[in-house]
Amino acid sequence: MERNVIKLKVDNKDKDLATYLKPQWSWKTLTTIGIFSFILVFVVNDLEIDFIKLVTDSSKYFGDILSRMLPPDFSNLNQLIYAMFETIEIAFLGTFIAIVLSIPLGLFSARNLAPNYFVYIVCKTIVIFFRAIPEFIIAMILVIAIGFGAMPGVLALGLHTMGFLAKFYAEDIEHINKGPIDALKSSGATKSQIISFGVIPQILPSFVANNLYILDRNVRMATMLGIVGAGGIGYELQSSFRMFEYERVSAIIILIFVTIFIIDHLSAFIRSKIK
Repeated sequence: MERNVIKLKVDNKDKDLATYLKPQWSWKTLTTIGIFSFILVFVVNDLEIDFIKLVTDSSKYFGDILSRMLPPDFSNLNQLIYAMFETIEIAFLGTFIAIVLSIPLGLFSARNLAPNYFVYIVCKTIVIFFRAIPEFIIAMILVIAIGFGAMPGVLALGLHTMGFLAKFYAEDIEHINKGPIDALKSSGATKSQIISFGVIPQILPSFVANNLYILDRNVRMATMLGIVGAGGIGYELQSSFRMFEYERVSAIIILIFVTIFIIDHLSAFIRSKIK
């Protein structure tokens, strides 16, 4: 008695189902796991990290510092809220600068929109350069150049995250549906019309989502830039550490957490409305 052989229909060609059945643990998978494990062990040994000693010897020190941080000291809450508000302002203005600078760079860093290869390479190099330099280094240079205050933090966040946003924009543009673009080109549309009616509508949801992500990230990074003199809640945090006021440190950490928590939920709400 003959058995019916089940076949799949793919691209109007009959292919045996057996050709699609692959072992879960192939030699490539095992080789990749082995290489990764070897690299992981090498890195741990090269850095001389002892996780057992870290857990056994350092736990008492962590317990001591945590006991000093409790209970949180909210005696100067108004001052901390003002510093946190300044941090949010720094992050917001830095994000705005990053968006303004990254839009032209993102457009010309996309291969399918760059007018020529030279412009593409120049814009791509600028994006990589500012993405490669951490905010701390940029902020330290700017503090030396223009002094302490909020401005170094704003420029540091704007220049660094400009590299990230431009990269995100370029990748989104390179993966858009080419159908509307070809239709606009065939109808004689200009470059600006192609961007306005063929590119922007396709990348708008990811554009807003990426901007909200960078704003969330910049609020967290702005808290740290205060350590190098860029203002905001980071300066209060650094001062509390230097004065060994650990109870005040815990109050600042709680305030930062609450702020990020609210911003995260607000960003999620906005993203849900634009999908």
